[in-house]
Amino acid sequence: MAPAAVLRCEGQPDELILIELQSTVYMEDGSKLVGQHLGTLEIGKEGNVTLNNGPRCLYGKMQELKSPLVLMEKTGQEDASGDLILATRGVVYRKAVFNQRPQLSV
Repeated sequence: MAPAAVLRCEGQPDELILIELQSTVYMEDGSKLVGQHLGTLEIGKEGNVTLNNGPRCLYGKMQELKSPLVLMEKTGQEDASGDLILATRGVVYRKAVFNQRPQLSV
């Protein structure tokens, strides 16, 4: 029998927002995206969103997910019965959808 996973959440999980881009993202200096600042996400009235990074700006819309997603992280720990323990990092209820090319802001 394969070990099961135990999901633990201490306190109220953070609400996260999924970002959906319809383009390729890369850093100008060629470095990896992991750990990089992608930009500042601003949520406006009526579900409009912007993602600003320096002189570039993406415009999009917020959408509700049909089913929430849970972001989990392996802890490397097991409980007394040998089940893997996963930690909850947050719950995603909405996503910001950007389907246009970035525009330059002056």
